[in-house]
Amino acid sequence: MNCDECLEWMKTHTRRGSVPENPEVTAHLGSCPACRKVFALDACLEAGIQQAFTPHRLPAGLAETIDACVDRYAGIHPKQKSPGTGPVPSMETETSGPWKPSPEKKGL
Repeated sequence: MNCDECLEWMKTHTRRGSVPENPEVTAHLGSCPACRKVFALDACLEAGIQQAFTPHRLPAGLAETIDACVDRYAGIHPKQKSPGTGPVPSMETETSGPWKPSPEKKGL
């Protein structure tokens, strides 16, 4: 097995553990440091993704503590108006403000 075949095998096979079940792949990884490094990195990434999607239980009391902090914060700080709820400022027109055409360019 060469490196291209090994990489192709890695793309198409899900590994449940850190040891591939294919003897050709195992032999190639034993003799090729580059493919062995890619295999190890891929296994590490797969484990991280699996852990990220595994439900975790919060420590006892953490949710209540967070809720109490949010409630305390909300009681201290008055509610703010949402952006965009007030009057809309008027834009200056072409005939006023910095966009007013200069007299020398009127004829163009």
